[in-house]
This record gives sequence, structure tokens and C-alpha cells, in this order.
Amino acid sequence: MGKDDQGQRWQSAARSYRAALARLARGEGRHPDHAGRVVRITPASVAREAGRSRNPLYATHRDILDEIEAAAGGPIPARDLAIRFEELEHELSRLRAEARRHGDERRALASENLTLLYRARAAESRLAALLARTDGGHAQPSVQKGTLGSVWNSS
Repeated sequence: MGKDDQGQRWQSAARSYRAALARLARGEGRHPDHAGRVVRITPASVAREAGRSRNPLYATHRDILDEIEAAAGGPIPARDLAIRFEELEHELSRLRAEARRHGDERRALASENLTLLYRARAAESRLAALLARTDGGHAQPSVQKGTLGSVWNSS
């Protein structure tokens, strides 16, 4: 067995350990013990995910052990999900409060519109009555119901 074979095996093992570490850090383990579960990142779980022995991690891949320790101290998918869940719950409660506020505003605007419509119709009626009194019956204003303008019809 030559040095090239050993170097290639070492690189292959390092790649598989790193790929396994990356999958576990993303919460996407493929090993039956890891699939669909939140897995604590340890040298044993990385070796299991890589389908390799733990011993080479301790003997020849100390740099990967350092990466495993760093990943183990970082955020784990379950913790990230819990934080994201809280953020989404807060956003949902904020949006619900805004929806209630918008509903209240919409009701207030509808009430104001109804009041303005009533006042406009009353003003049209008063204007028609005033014009009828002052004109002496020569020109008859034709007020269309529901409009704010008057159309004059000359007789």
C-alpha cells in the first residue's frame, strides 16, 4: 500500500466526515438513527452519519474534531425552530391586532360615509325646496336621488 492510497483514503474519510457534519448541522441526517430527528452533534453521531469508525477522528482527523466541537456549540436545528416559532407567533399576534384595528377603522369610515350621504341628501332636499320657493315655479330643478348635483330643466 503506497502513500498515495493512504492520502486518498484520508481525504475520502475527511470528506465523508465533513459531509456528515454538514448534514447533521442542517438537521438533514440520512442515517436511520438520525433521519427526521434532531441529533446532538458529537464525534459518535458524525461517524455514524458518515458510516465510518470514530477512531480515525481521534487518531488522524483532529481538525475535524475541532469542527465538530464548534458545530456542537452552535445553534441546533430544534433551537432555531423554537426561536423561529416564537418570532412567527409574535408576528401573527401583531398582524391580528392590525386586522382588528383595520376592521375598526373600516367600520368608522362606513359610519362616516353614511353620515355624509345623509347630510348630502338633506342638503339637496333643502336646496330644491329653497329654489322652488325663490324661483316662483318657472324653472324646476330635477334632483336625482343619490347624487350630489342638480340638473336644471327649464319649463
